[in-house]
Amino acid sequence: MRHFSAAVVGLGQIGQGYDYQVADKSLTLTHAAGFAAHPGFSLSAGIDPDPRQGQRFSAKYGVKAYATIGALLAEQRPEVFSLAAPTPLHHGMFLELIEARPLAILCEKPIAANVAEGREMVERAEQAGCALLVNYMRRFEPGVRHLKEAIEYGQFGKIYKGTVWYSKGFLNNASHFIDLLQYFFGSMTDFKVISPGRRWNGIDPEPDVLVQFGDAEVVFLAGREECFSQAEMTLIGTKGRVLYACGGGHIECQYAEADPTFPGYLSLGHPEPITNDLSHYQSHVVDALYQGLVNGSPLASDGKSALGTLLTVERIISSQ
Repeated sequence: MRHFSAAVVGLGQIGQGYDYQVADKSLTLTHAAGFAAHPGFSLSAGIDPDPRQGQRFSAKYGVKAYATIGALLAEQRPEVFSLAAPTPLHHGMFLELIEARPLAILCEKPIAANVAEGREMVERAEQAGCALLVNYMRRFEPGVRHLKEAIEYGQFGKIYKGTVWYSKGFLNNASHFIDLLQYFFGSMTDFKVISPGRRWNGIDPEPDVLVQFGDAEVVFLAGREECFSQAEMTLIGTKGRVLYACGGGHIECQYAEADPTFPGYLSLGHPEPITNDLSHYQSHVVDALYQGLVNGSPLASDGKSALGTLLTVERIISSQ
């Protein structure tokens, strides 16, 4: 089995933080855990300017942590980098990493703070022959892949309407659903802001907006994160309905059938769950990267698709 060395840049929540916050230690919710659990990767280093983050990373994974990218590159050259730093730092750090000529970079979503930066990252990765995977992890989750096939096969008929509830910002969280819907239906074709809403932490807008993907109209509604987190989607088709709840932890389908009580009427049948594995989402991302490196398998979320998502989000946000 081919092995690749990997380093995690940014040791915050998605880099390693969730490892220490969940009771079930078998979960793979972080970049570090994903690489450490995969037999095809060897986690070789971490990078974070906060020495406390580096210390707990080294204690858990048994490898050295560095304060800067330059310090790491002076001692080793990992074949794969995982860029899990805050979004405003993605562009600058990516430009440092690409100079090391890695085979691949796994970049946390969104790809960059703006489209111009994201476009340069995609171009530089192509020039360097570096695979660029962006961590819209739902595209790799087995339940979502099954759901995509069901939609494409027409099991729900023609999807024509939907709703999304989100919280904690349009760029930060609603973008997951923008990306998911573009994965299902293709690029956004139109949108209309219903209400500008507020800004999460004074920065990330939280508009209510009607977004169209082909013939499907989906209303995005912003909830209040300080009350409780929201990440739920319902899709309505001519033959049935999809409920994507608990951020994707629960997926169920209902299909139109003859009403058992009222002749001539159609109603939705009993909910049928789609088996998923969101609790190990980062394992599926890392395995997809491995298959891409070894077998040339296409990446469900790459630089180009993530740039398309960022372009859609930027268009909606900038229209206000």
